Amino acid sequence: MLKESFEVKDLGEAKFMLGIQITRTTNGYSLDQSSYIEKIKKKYNYFDCKPVCTPYDASVKLFKNTGDNVRQTEYASIIGSLRYAADYT
Repeated sequence: MLKESFEVKDLGEAKFMLGIQITRTTNGYSLDQSSYIEKIKKKYNYFDCKPVCTPYDASVKLFKNTGDNVRQTEYASIIGSLRYAADYT
């Protein structure tokens, strides 16, 4: 057992793990990622963004960006955070 080799402290039931909220119910366990998504939105200042049903509307004609450049590292970080939420949790 681990406690024979290491000092172990019982912290009780887990409430959060890797950004996932864990709730015990009468039927089992419930996992919720909303706190992780809210943290991502707040970190990148997208907290007040409007949700949409489909992120891409095929009927909209796209034009070349003439405004500010997108910071590629920030964009990659946002996409990576969302992919983590979608793919690994």
